[in-house]
Amino acid sequence: MDKKSLCVLMLPWLSHSHANRSLELAKRLTQELDNISIQFCSTPVILESIRDNLNQLPMATSTSNLQPPQTRINLVEIHIPELAELPPHLQTTKHLPTYLNQTLVRVFAESQQSFSQILETVRPDLLIFDFLQPWAVNLARKHNIPAVAYVDCANAMSLGAHSYFKPGEEFPFPAIRPTDDNRRQKKDNQEDGQNFPSMLEGVVLSLRLSDFIITRSFREVESKYIDYLSTLIGKEVVPTGPLIPDISSVSASNSNEAELVMNWLNQRERQSVVFVSFGSECFMPYKEMEQLAHGLDLSGACFIWVARFPKVDQEDNEGDSKKLLHGLVEKVGPQRGLVVTSWAPQRKILVHRNLGAFLTHCGWSSVIEGMQAGIPLLALPMAWDQPMNAKLIVELGIGIEIPQRGLRNFKGEDVSACIKQILLSESGKHVRENAENLAEVIRNRKDHEIPNLADKIVGLVSNVKEA
Repeated sequence: MDKKSLCVLMLPWLSHSHANRSLELAKRLTQELDNISIQFCSTPVILESIRDNLNQLPMATSTSNLQPPQTRINLVEIHIPELAELPPHLQTTKHLPTYLNQTLVRVFAESQQSFSQILETVRPDLLIFDFLQPWAVNLARKHNIPAVAYVDCANAMSLGAHSYFKPGEEFPFPAIRPTDDNRRQKKDNQEDGQNFPSMLEGVVLSLRLSDFIITRSFREVESKYIDYLSTLIGKEVVPTGPLIPDISSVSASNSNEAELVMNWLNQRERQSVVFVSFGSECFMPYKEMEQLAHGLDLSGACFIWVARFPKVDQEDNEGDSKKLLHGLVEKVGPQRGLVVTSWAPQRKILVHRNLGAFLTHCGWSSVIEGMQAGIPLLALPMAWDQPMNAKLIVELGIGIEIPQRGLRNFKGEDVSACIKQILLSESGKHVRENAENLAEVIRNRKDHEIPNLADKIVGLVSNVKEA
């Protein structure tokens, strides 16, 4: 293997979940290759959290005379245009109201001059970029830099590519094919829907301009979708494995919240608690929160509900939503319900012996963390790739999907019935067995895809330099 220094520039989408998956990949690559350095490029608000994550890493030594892995990940700020409605602290999808999503996409694309300067300064051997940024790969090509797109799940990506290349033809995998009864057509997503064709075209362009494609996935769960995506795009798709962060990575600033939640969970009965979380970027309107609260109450189960709100006022009144949550805990009692509106240690909760189910929006990071924990999943998808991820969960037999009836229309009675099915029925026991079996596969596999990915990266860069 060529031991000359290898510089990789990473440019994730402005989402903490996308940034975290890129950081996990950076960690694995620096552990695998002694000669690699990672320049991690994002906005200051995202880099702040990345810096905290890096500071939690133990100072492990390298196997060579080169720098240890964690010192070879460097943070690079990209400056994007500042708007009155999009100040620096909102230059991330975390806490960002849905109506500002397209504004963030547009403003990030307007940072091309700043990114071009970064390319000229860093002079990387390779760009690993997010599939949502076709402008990034175009700039890399102008600088004669090879580029690799990084995607999350392969199932939704293959479905999107199919709709682009084979419009009107049925998707060949019916298990995750969209159906009318699971589509959420939210008013605040109308703009996203109108922009979908151009967004899909940009995604396909990103993939086709890539030298190959990286997916945060593994063949035990997505083999056929990985292969189909590769066939449609005409590029090799290389899985990374699940890339789940170390469970101990909790910053000091969050330690008090973590202790409160874990102490409460310790006092519950084995496999009796439902953990409810919709990530940091999906915000549930008041009427939906009402139905979810009603379902949790009806189920009789203990629950931890992590509820988050955007940092800019929206149509729904945050004060009313918090009153609803407070009223729910008052009604069921503090021994049955715990509501968290700041932060909770999700990975520690998921592996706790007293947890019985994970009610999730089916963001890919949450799905993979649930898979690794071996916990049954209750799927309540909200947008983007989540409906397909929910159907994959059902296909794998590791969870069930809560019925939805289109426009902001799921019922508390259905939430309750699904919770009872998972916690109390024979079919729920079968789902738990499937989830535990898949978790065992994941735990035994370690990071066995990373050496292959590292070889692909080294070979690509070597070929470009020799050309």
